[in-house]
Amino acid sequence: MAVTPTERALRIKAIRDRKSAERALKVRERGERIKRARGGNASGIDKKGPAKHPRRARGSLSRDEIIEAATAIVNEHGVEAMSMRRVAERLGCSVASPYAHFENQEEIMRILVMNGEKRLTSDLRAAQASSTDVYSQLDAIAHGYWNFASKNRELHRLMFSASGGKLYRRSFPTLPTSYRVFLETIRRGISSGAIPYSRKTYPAIARTMWSWMYGLIVLDLNGMIRHPQGADPVNEGIVLFTKLLKSGESPAYDRRRSSNPLFQPAQ
Repeated sequence: MAVTPTERALRIKAIRDRKSAERALKVRERGERIKRARGGNASGIDKKGPAKHPRRARGSLSRDEIIEAATAIVNEHGVEAMSMRRVAERLGCSVASPYAHFENQEEIMRILVMNGEKRLTSDLRAAQASSTDVYSQLDAIAHGYWNFASKNRELHRLMFSASGGKLYRRSFPTLPTSYRVFLETIRRGISSGAIPYSRKTYPAIARTMWSWMYGLIVLDLNGMIRHPQGADPVNEGIVLFTKLLKSGESPAYDRRRSSNPLFQPAQ
């Protein structure tokens, strides 16, 4: 049966209407999926971006959480990256919230320095207790200091860099406890006769060893020391110090020893 032009036009219109309805349905379904996934509006266009998590209330924060966040930022991104804004972003709170627990950023940095000093001192005390022989103790202490700096590069830089030094001196107006470990060990070695130097020399010996360790660490952290993989750069220094301390002689002081009792071996 022949189809009239009017019937053909109606059929075409019906097909177009059906396809248009199908497209509209797909658009609505897609919009609903996007709305559920992103929290957007029904059209699927999220004008405000992904839904934000509500900020933490100021009272829900603790000092320990803030210190942990600051420590993580320093370790992961460096000393320069530390800021109250980064702490707030990490904890999901307002920038003002940490100020409810700390007066300013410097107070947080000082606590990081003090915590680092406690950890370093604990490591050195454990090294000191690992032997009763003073030379083995000095070896273990030097390696303990080296290992601490290697595992906590940014924290060590905060503690002992030029800028961090100001915080360090404010935190420890007297001698830092980690340095006292060197002092005590050398003083005991002299008192026992294992280190044949005058008792008056122990501060100079401790300062020299501490300065050597610090210089070695800083040079290594800045990639300025080249040594074979698996080599022990601390050991060569310890071997030299051990020879000098056991002999009671220091080439740099030989010409002064006859006139300066400070460098006379113990009698």
